[in-house]
Amino acid sequence: MGLFDIFNSEKKTKNDKSQSDSKIDLINNKRIAIFGFGNQAQAHALNLQDSGKSNIVIALREDSKNISKAESKGFKVMKLSKAAEWADILMMLITDEAQPEVYKAHIEQYVTEGTCIGLANTINLKKQLILFRSDLDVFSVSTKFNGDTLRSKFKKGGAVESTWTVHQNNSGQVDEIAKGYLVSVASGSPHVSENTEDSSPENSNKTKKQKEAISKDENPSKGTVGTGFFVNNEGYVITNYHVVKTNENNTKIMFRDKEKDAKMIAFDEILDIALLKVEVKNKNYIKFSNNSPKKAQSILVAGYPYGKYISDDLKITSGIINSLKGIKNNTSMLQIDATVNPGNSGGPIVDKDSGSLVGVATMKLSKDYTKAAFGVESENTNYGIKSSQVKDFLEANNVSVSIKKNKLNINELEESTVFVFS
Repeated sequence: MGLFDIFNSEKKTKNDKSQSDSKIDLINNKRIAIFGFGNQAQAHALNLQDSGKSNIVIALREDSKNISKAESKGFKVMKLSKAAEWADILMMLITDEAQPEVYKAHIEQYVTEGTCIGLANTINLKKQLILFRSDLDVFSVSTKFNGDTLRSKFKKGGAVESTWTVHQNNSGQVDEIAKGYLVSVASGSPHVSENTEDSSPENSNKTKKQKEAISKDENPSKGTVGTGFFVNNEGYVITNYHVVKTNENNTKIMFRDKEKDAKMIAFDEILDIALLKVEVKNKNYIKFSNNSPKKAQSILVAGYPYGKYISDDLKITSGIINSLKGIKNNTSMLQIDATVNPGNSGGPIVDKDSGSLVGVATMKLSKDYTKAAFGVESENTNYGIKSSQVKDFLEANNVSVSIKKNKLNINELEESTVFVFS
């Protein structure tokens, strides 16, 4: 389980008001097409709209379940290819898995020279699954929080730390367009920064300290290890993205003492969750609750701390929800005091009475780091992603979930939770 460094030393560039205004002005008259209308896409579209951008359309497939949702928010919906033809700025906020096919079929042949394409994740660029035309501008952006938190902070007038990277600059204006886009999405944030590495000795020392405060779910013989769980009977598994990101093409699960190949379907790097598909017939899976989590709620955490190298038995720890917010008031997360260790990452956090999903274990504070920072070692200060975020992520990827109203069944929990390694 990755340990979180509470004192993030990421470089910031503070911009004054006039600089921000000039960046916003650059995209004021641009036609912006948002591809997709999931959690992140909806936040981008609404924030852009509230920032005064009027030329916004939502690009969706003709059979998309999100058409009515987008129209109910006051947005015009276009077919994918029509939106590509129309747009000056095209923001791809559909699943990473779908992006190569959508680009090839609905974007490449329709966009005009100089169109600027934005990405929220660069995995398809890194893998060369998308080769953008050389006459196009390409940038990527990243905000610190998921769509719900991004939207919430925007509505309250708060700024969200964000970064951008330029990948193709055919027009010579991509840098400013990316900044303008982020300023509009992140509430005019002075915390927008270029995603470049500072090689100064000072920064190197900070980076070194950060790395020392981070523990990876690694085993010398198996690589990265963690936990996952079935969310329906169709072989779909949720885990942490950091468990599978380094070797996603060779990810496996252990199911009924047999290794099974797991295919990456989608992921959200900001939330740190990944959706896997396994060709198995599983009858047991974790169900969701209609009830919001509560402080002091009794919970269980299931997983494989330290992999399966101490024993191959599923480990279950108990505790309570300490807070409904994560580090830096992240409302996408929970704080829990149930014991977790490396290998628990991606495991289900369930209500102790009903067995319904409360969250997904994802990180803990480093004892060494808190001792260095505060003079004391942290005790069971652990975090999970709220189940509502997981549910939204699954629905955005057209994966069905069920609601749990029964009492906890330990056998069902054991059958639903799997060992993940890559």
